[in-house]
Amino acid sequence: MNIKDSIRQNLIATEANPDCYLCGKSGEILYRNRTDYLFGTPGEWSFKVCRGNDCGLVWLDPRPMVSEIGKAYQHYYTHKKSGHVRQTPMATIMRAILHSMSIHLLGLRKERKHYKCMYLDQISPGQLLEVGCGNGKRLARMQALGWDVMGQEVDPVAASYVSEERGIPVHLGMLQTLDVTERYDAVILSHVIEHVHDPLSLLESCYRLLKEDGLLVILTPNIASHGHRKFGAVWRGLEPPRHLYLFNRETLLRLAQKAGFNSLRSWTTSVGAFGMGQASVSSVSGAKEGRYLITTRDVWRGFWFQLVTRIILLFNKDSGEECVLMGTRK
Repeated sequence: MNIKDSIRQNLIATEANPDCYLCGKSGEILYRNRTDYLFGTPGEWSFKVCRGNDCGLVWLDPRPMVSEIGKAYQHYYTHKKSGHVRQTPMATIMRAILHSMSIHLLGLRKERKHYKCMYLDQISPGQLLEVGCGNGKRLARMQALGWDVMGQEVDPVAASYVSEERGIPVHLGMLQTLDVTERYDAVILSHVIEHVHDPLSLLESCYRLLKEDGLLVILTPNIASHGHRKFGAVWRGLEPPRHLYLFNRETLLRLAQKAGFNSLRSWTTSVGAFGMGQASVSSVSGAKEGRYLITTRDVWRGFWFQLVTRIILLFNKDSGEECVLMGTRK
């Protein structure tokens, strides 16, 4: 098979998605002709933003069809041997030094600990489900804290790795197909909700699977972040065509309310700003067929971006690179 035939075979069939998922208003083009410089998915993609003054939701239009979206994950980082994001040896050394330095200088150690445990490190362990568990790294961390963990994945490669290599049970299939006799004390979603075609249905399933007073915790890129304002169309959080919806703090709260959750709290964080800044590029000259190479220049950008975003967050609490939401099933 030649290169042209291979590309044609991997092209993703799409469907129109013209109106806002939350309020139904029409959208206007925000960015056109964006490519997947990180993992090499073929095609060009456009984002729309809601015209409603009180909304701000951003989405992909057209978007991959449900039956086709798997093609966008063939080389995704949850696949152990993806190898599509590499660092030069000097960049690896520099990142280890500068990342550690930024954590120390900015006093991020305590917040990073909460972040890496999905803000559940102060909660008595119980039964926990991770929706979209990827390679299982976070599940293993929560298990070490005493949680009885289980994962859910639609990607068979990632699910197989978690169950076989980490020994953690995984439900392979849509969350809506998971049926349990005993519900969970916590359900967590880290950078998952932006990937799904029907986010409300997903959260309604989370609600069904939680015990009374059970906790929902969500992490997702913040479309209202300083990084998006700075980098625009090349902001790492866009990630076409896998990110179908991009939320701010208010749109995320609105979605959780629709799903029935109570005692909602939402905030933004700059903990992951180093990686966001490092991978938000002004050109894709270093990205060929999805093999993106991280250089010392990228690491420097990530370091300075982390410093700046931390300062800006002191004055603008909605400017962090990620939204965090916690809610309770009553």
